[in-house]
Amino acid sequence: MAAGAMVEDAGWLGELQGELRGVLAPVFAQARSRLTAFAYIGALLSERGDRKSCWQLAEEAGHATPRRMQALLAEYAWDWKEALAALQRFITAHLGDDEAIFVLDETAELKKGAATAGVARQHAGITGQIENCQTVVFAAYVTARAHALLDFRLYLPKSWCGDQARLEKAHIPDGTAFITRPALGAKMITGAAGAGIPFAWVAAGEVYGRSSKLRQACEEAGKGYVLAVPVNFTVTLPSGRKATAAAVAAMVPDAAWETRSCGRGCKGHRDYARAWAGTASPRHWLLIRRSLSDPSDLAFFYCHAPEGRPVSLPVLISVAGKRWPAEVGHRCYLSSGICLSRLPPCPSSCVSPVSAWGGAQRARV
Repeated sequence: MAAGAMVEDAGWLGELQGELRGVLAPVFAQARSRLTAFAYIGALLSERGDRKSCWQLAEEAGHATPRRMQALLAEYAWDWKEALAALQRFITAHLGDDEAIFVLDETAELKKGAATAGVARQHAGITGQIENCQTVVFAAYVTARAHALLDFRLYLPKSWCGDQARLEKAHIPDGTAFITRPALGAKMITGAAGAGIPFAWVAAGEVYGRSSKLRQACEEAGKGYVLAVPVNFTVTLPSGRKATAAAVAAMVPDAAWETRSCGRGCKGHRDYARAWAGTASPRHWLLIRRSLSDPSDLAFFYCHAPEGRPVSLPVLISVAGKRWPAEVGHRCYLSSGICLSRLPPCPSSCVSPVSAWGGAQRARV
């Protein structure tokens, strides 16, 4: 999607590539790796299409063989963390916004073999089933102007962490321990806040909303959040009584429901009945969404706003409705042709920092 949009504006594409080259040049110590990286990026962004192999990328770049592309991904020494930090500086320089929303989501890359770092039989959101796949947790940076994928962490299942021989074969660093997906998300939130990346809110699905440690990370960083939670999520009411989200919804009087949209979707405004309930904490609320056509269809969001930040129902609804850009970023990154199995066999570098450029390209600045 993003690459396709840029093809239609060759002048802007050239300007973007020139800026990215300047930003990323210091990451590569040698000219051969630097020039190959530039050719790799240019080939990815050259035209619409599905995933591209190193043969196809080399052909697009004018190389006689795929050897240089393969060496870039598997042999050349370059610091992926430095590249990611450069990308984040590039994104925030163009899109930085104190009211930005930090959106956590994950995507699965289906695999046939068992050698790719992190691959295992696990739930794949793209199919809704248990698949042999690799799972990556992404963070999207969402502003009123545009959005981009900003950070990522590869999820390493327990089956990998307990198999030392497999870890060594995949060149996974010593001391790598099992970390849950919410914990990976919490690390990204803490890292972004510590790096001075401006944002005000965190939004995420149930997997992350259930995690008290992730919520704590948000609050310690001084960020508000609107996190989806399950029907049996328990809150403490102002009376001191504890109740599940479903029980709270049943207590809401008819007059308290308001029909509001959280923004436009592909089929128009996303209108639902909404209500919010206070808790024992003056800075925490339960936001409830009810389908207009099926009142039994409910969704719940646990919300927090730091001290001094004014909050209203429309604000919480707006943040809750901003989770979709992460999915768009995933589609851009997948359609860019990046093959995870060809990237360096390290749990953190199995997704090249280049992948996030698919999201950054949507920011037509």
